[in-house]
Amino acid sequence: MSDLLALDPGSDKVGTAVLSFTKDEREKTIVKKEELLDHLKEIFSHYQIEEIVIGNGTGAEAVKEMISSAYPDLEITLIEEKYTTEEAQTRYLEEKPMSNYEKLLRKMVSWKVKKPLDDYAALIIGEKYLKKIDEDD
Repeated sequence: MSDLLALDPGSDKVGTAVLSFTKDEREKTIVKKEELLDHLKEIFSHYQIEEIVIGNGTGAEAVKEMISSAYPDLEITLIEEKYTTEEAQTRYLEEKPMSNYEKLLRKMVSWKVKKPLDDYAALIIGEKYLKKIDEDD
């Protein structure tokens, strides 16, 4: 069974998520940009990646070029990543509810999750792509 690899590139790190084409999450993580190709080797040893989607924000072209050079036969698609950071925070908070103190802070100030959420953003990028494929069929 083949899978989809979704990436949320940033200036110095990249969120990665592996999803089945039925939208099941296989894994997600965050790696330093310079460790991406090593991480991809690990992913490719565990999953049959059929396609890669990359959010089109910061660093997208550089990451696409890096992967294309190393894996010229892989299909790579850039997709719109607008609002994925906000969606990633919402998803994270659904999975890991806030403490009462954090809820109070959020009501008083514009409080945001301090943890990097690039892995959640990558997952959402992958889900958006799969939804678009479903709509186009």
